[in-house]
Amino acid sequence: MRKSRLIASSIFLVFSAALMIASVSMEYYSSIGPGPGFFPFWLSLILGLLSIIWIVQIVRSAPASAKTEGEETLFPRGGGLLRILSLFGALCFMIAFMEPLGFQLAMFAFLAFLLVALGHVKTWMTLIIAGIGSFGLFRVFTLLLDVQLPQSAIRFLAAIGL
Repeated sequence: MRKSRLIASSIFLVFSAALMIASVSMEYYSSIGPGPGFFPFWLSLILGLLSIIWIVQIVRSAPASAKTEGEETLFPRGGGLLRILSLFGALCFMIAFMEPLGFQLAMFAFLAFLLVALGHVKTWMTLIIAGIGSFGLFRVFTLLLDVQLPQSAIRFLAAIGL
């Protein structure tokens, strides 16, 4: 397991270096504020530092015994695999239904499914969280931030503001 963590942390470090190199070629600051290279530069720097910290933690940790390390697997089985597959399926649903249903309904279904499938949340709390996370977030983005999120392509849903 230690070897797989070292590989993963090294991949993140290389990825952050590639992002930083790409962000340096973009304008860092413009006359109206931060340019297109500002946030990618700092985010790649933070990712690189966190990757280095992760590598140091792995190297400094005591290696597990050969018996324990051999029993661990890289890919989960059983319930863990089912949770990963359900998350992947929910993301595929979002990709497929964002345009026809619009952001609000697709995000509501996404959040409700994840809260039911992955969490142990009561039904009323699931509905509240999914409602705030979909309809509330849509209002914040459209009214406060003036960012247009997809609305439903179905006429009667679009007519009622979904």
